[in-house]
Amino acid sequence: MTVLFCFVVGLFGLLLGGFVGRASYALPRGEYKEIFCPRCPSCGRSYPSFVVIPVVGAFLAARRCPHCGEKRSRATILAEWILAAAFVLLYLRFDFSYLFFIYGVLAVDLLLLALIDSDIKEVPHSLLLVILLLGVMSFVFSFFSFSRTGTIWWEHIVGAFAVSLPLFVVMMITGGAVGGGDIKLLFCLGLLLGYKLVLFAFLVGVVLAALVGVVFLLLFGKSGRFRLPLVPFLSLGALVSVLCGNTVISLLFR
Repeated sequence: MTVLFCFVVGLFGLLLGGFVGRASYALPRGEYKEIFCPRCPSCGRSYPSFVVIPVVGAFLAARRCPHCGEKRSRATILAEWILAAAFVLLYLRFDFSYLFFIYGVLAVDLLLLALIDSDIKEVPHSLLLVILLLGVMSFVFSFFSFSRTGTIWWEHIVGAFAVSLPLFVVMMITGGAVGGGDIKLLFCLGLLLGYKLVLFAFLVGVVLAALVGVVFLLLFGKSGRFRLPLVPFLSLGALVSVLCGNTVISLLFR
């Protein structure tokens, strides 16, 4: 049954990932029809209807606009596979408990944030509000015996400020070395995950960003102009923290 359920949640991730990939382009531009009827950003004409089919749609369209030949973004394919993998891993970790659904919504929201930040370097407040509401839910659940997070109420409060407050001070001192959207995201994640997991998520995200930065530096040299968005790395760090953060922390500090 586990294999069957993995297949089902993975397939659902593929289906939902396609919508997330298209939504990451459509939502910031207010072009909501693009989610279901995508158009070429170059010529403005609609793609064939089969391009919305998960996985195979992009290959059937040869990743190019059939009208003008412009290359299509790979964000949709990437979103499909990332979300499918995330859902399968969350199911294996939490089964169909309420945490699976909370963290499933979190995975969708973080993927949207990561794609939008990579595209236009902005962090929409509406998507942060979703994580904030999930954090409030986890805070409330921590008072009840059915909670499976292993945290108590004050850990969520401390988590909200554990990383966001020091980064806010750094931003005020340096005049913008850290983005305000990154700080707000870490505040919301801290309220949801608690101080231990948000610290772990931040560490993982920063290390990954540093490694990618080194690779970019080696490829393009000091003269290369590039600016890595931090939200994708923080999002990946949060997912890693949800999946194995408590296990790693318990091994390191037992």
